[in-house]
Formats: sequence, C-alpha cells, structure tokens
Amino acid sequence: MTADRPNTAGPRFLPRRPEGNRLHPITPWRRAWAPLAALLAFAAHDFRQAREWSEQLTAGWVGLGLLVLLPVAAGYGFLSWWCTSYLVTETELRIHTGLLFRRAAHIRLDRIQAVDISRPLLARVVGVAKLKLDAVGTDTKDELAYLGEPQAVALRAELLARAAGIAPDAAPEAGEAPSRELLRVPARTLIASVLLLGAGWGTLAALLAVPTLLWLATENVWTVLAAAVPLAGGCWAASAGRVVREFDWTVAESPDGLRLDSGLLDRRHATVPPGRVQAVRIVEPLLWRRRGWVRVDLEIAGVGKDDDGDGVLVPVATWQDALDVLTRALPGVDPDAAVAALTPAPRRARWCAPMVRRGYGHGVTPGAFVTREGLVTRRTTLVPHAKVLSVRYSQGPWERRHRLADISVDHGANGATTARLRDADEALALLEAQADRSRTGRRTALPDRWLTAPAHARAAPEHGRGTPEHGGGTP
Repeated sequence: MTADRPNTAGPRFLPRRPEGNRLHPITPWRRAWAPLAALLAFAAHDFRQAREWSEQLTAGWVGLGLLVLLPVAAGYGFLSWWCTSYLVTETELRIHTGLLFRRAAHIRLDRIQAVDISRPLLARVVGVAKLKLDAVGTDTKDELAYLGEPQAVALRAELLARAAGIAPDAAPEAGEAPSRELLRVPARTLIASVLLLGAGWGTLAALLAVPTLLWLATENVWTVLAAAVPLAGGCWAASAGRVVREFDWTVAESPDGLRLDSGLLDRRHATVPPGRVQAVRIVEPLLWRRRGWVRVDLEIAGVGKDDDGDGVLVPVATWQDALDVLTRALPGVDPDAAVAALTPAPRRARWCAPMVRRGYGHGVTPGAFVTREGLVTRRTTLVPHAKVLSVRYSQGPWERRHRLADISVDHGANGATTARLRDADEALALLEAQADRSRTGRRTALPDRWLTAPAHARAAPEHGRGTPEHGGGTP
C-alpha cells in the first residue's frame, strides 16, 4: 500500500501531520463527540448543581453556548483526524494517533493474529467501516476508524497476506482469500432459542416487579428510574438485543481461519485464526435439549469476554451442524468421541454434593481433556492437550474423608476447567498422565500461523491463496 506523503506545507497553526494514509473524511465527526461527552460527564458527576444551572439558563445563553461548543467540537474532531494516520511498511503496520498526547503503535505484521471489520449502523449508511487488529503480546486491540468499506476490505486482505508471509510487492494484489460457508443460523431458530431461555423472562419479571414495589414503598421517581434502567438494559441484552447482535450468524471456512459474520443493525466480520482456540465450551440449556440444540463458545488467546462477539462460535444449532464447525475449530479433536468419553462422578460424591454431582463428568481422548458440569444448563468443556499449560490437584478435608479430589487444567486464554469429585487414585494417575499428554501435544501441534506454506511458495499469490500448496489447509 502506498502511503500519502506527509503534508508539511499546510497552515502554520496546524500541527505537523504524521506520515501515512489518512482515515475517511467522516472520521472527524466521530471525534467531535469528545467535548460533548466531557460536558455530560461533568453534569452526571454533580447532577444537582447541573440542574440548578440549567434552570437559570435562558434561550440566549443556550444559543451562545452552542455557538461556542459546536466550533470547539468540530475543531477537536478535525485536529484529531489530522494527527491520525497509518502506514504499511515491509515489516510492520504503523499507527500514529493523538492530538495532545501522541501515540505511535508499530505492529509487526508477522505477529498479527486477527483483523476484524465492524460496520455500525450509521457507518453502513455512509459507507465506512472500522478495522480492529489483534497482535500477539497485546492486551487491547488497535483500531482504524473509519475507513471506506472498499479500503477496509483491501487493507484487511493485504495485512492477512503479509501475515501469511506473502511477498510485500505481491500482497496488495493477493486479494481476499476464498471462503466456504459451513453454517448459517436461521432467524426463526435464533428467535425460538432466545424465547426458550430463562434469563430474558427472569429479567422481564424483575423489570415489571421491582420498579412497581419501589414506587409503592418510596413514591420517588428517581429511585424507580435508578432500578428500572439497569433492569431494562439487562432485559434487552438477554432477549431482543441478543437477536439483533446474532442475527444472520454465518460461519465460513477460509485459509485465514473461521470467518464469523453477524448483526442486524451493526454488521461485524471477525476471524478466528487456527491455533488461537484454547478451549471450547458446549452449552445445552434445559429447554434446548429436546430440540437437540447447542451453543458453542470459544476461549481464544488474547481475547477477553468483554471483546466484541464475547467468544461465541455458534449461537444456536443442532449438534450435527455444530459438529462440522467444531472439527475445524479444534483440528485433531473428535467432539463426538470427547462427549462419549465422559464418565460421571463416583456414587460416594453424593456426600460432598448431593444434587449437583449428577451433572459432573470427566473424560480424556487422544486429542482433548473433557469436563462437564451443570444440571439445568449443561456445559461441556474441551481443552486440546497441546493448549494445557498446567495441571493442578486439589482436595479439601471433606473430599479427603471420602477419597475424592479435583483435577484442574489451565490453558492459554487465562482460563481453566475442572474435573470435579473424581476418585483420589484416579485423580493422581490423571495428574501424571495429563502432564505427559500435554508435552506430547505441544510437540506435535500444528503451527499457529495463518496460511502456513513453504517459503518458496509464499511469493506466488497468483496461483491462488486458497489452494492446498499455498493455503496451508483448513484451520
């Protein structure tokens, strides 16, 4: 990608613009909200004082305030946009941001792990998109907001090609890697699955009951609003909000990894690269089991639950449909065999957990360490042996009395899963055996790089990025 030349001949009152490509001209409007947000934060901090001031304002003062605030907001947005640029070099992506406090991010191309495209509703209206980048060793994602949609797609394709080792001169012409659709969640199935969950109905009942009781007890509208607003947000997130977020959920297979597209209002395009999945959790709510539906969540290295998409691979699907996706998310692991290998906790575990012990289970296959827990909502977790970082044996006094113990494994996504209330002798044997399986798994694991290919083949994208000799297979 060719960088714009730095502008050094502009007006003297403007700060020197960093070298690189500019973002879309609509970007200053996004930045212009910062002064207004600061004003609202001040008002929220001292609401009583802000209300007293607002009562004393006249139409003239309001008009004068707008005449001052709007130019300040527009100027801040423009200067922030002016001081932001990006540049792709032979070895790294450079992002320069900051008006008062300058920040320069130099992201090595061979360390890039994910490049996602997000299209919020208003951004889709004006034809722009947000690009988010995740690199090894970083806790937060860098982003470029906003780029024109064609520019964002082209930049994403170039970065993926460069991360795969394609020659810098050939990377811009490599184009988007081909993909094949594996799963699409019908809207009817998604809506039915949400209606069969108890979380939405529970928050709705609380939304109707709690504000009513507070009004009868206090007759204070602010107290009622303080309780109703969070409950309304929770009700939305657990019901209609989930439908809007997961609408038209599509999983496709490509040499880059598994591509996830979703969203009714805000469209989001994410990629799960091969090798980054540390664990998979199969969730089966009680009312879903009769229909054979499951939900599949991912634990991905470097991605927290507060990130976009919150680690969902499949929001709802039958077991057979989800199985086709699971086998590609966890290469070398047989999910059917993993579920079949589960064995319940010993009968004497009833003295430690009379009810919940019925939901406990554990199994080991050649590819994964498997645990299960939960009665109402059953959760089965699969951790590939190559992703296990440590194994822990724990035993409380009551468990020791009944010759029981827990075995926990930690994986690379800062998470863990536990096989609970196992026979003590079985747990000790499992402790030694799992350490050996993990060492063997790491030696034989596939590389975590995208599109791994022989060095002589990486500089020839014209033969097709998706072919076996240049595509490195499926994730």
